[in-house]
Amino acid sequence: MKGIGAVLIDIDGVLTVSWKALPGTVEAMERLRAADLPLVLVTNTTSRTRAAVAGRLAREGFPVGADDILTAPTATAAYLRAHHPAARCLLINSGEVGADLAGVELVGEGEREGKP
Repeated sequence: MKGIGAVLIDIDGVLTVSWKALPGTVEAMERLRAADLPLVLVTNTTSRTRAAVAGRLAREGFPVGADDILTAPTATAAYLRAHHPAARCLLINSGEVGADLAGVELVGEGEREGKP
């Protein structure tokens, strides 16, 4: 694995299907970990927190934690913190991902334009 600086791996359809590990994927992750390569698992899910995703993968045997996961909400939060730190955001989704939006001011449905 000489010359590889880091590894990004999509989760759904690459490591798992319907959250079940595909054959050989746990072993492949263990080999990557043993090679001491920086590793991030990416997903476009918007309905689960990084901790929930990591927990589901760990139950399938993957050696991962929440810090190994990059979701669409965490990428969005990083972008907002860097480029729009004063933004007030209304979160509209089917899951509870507020925990992954640290540093982003979330407002309720009735709060728009500074009106509670």
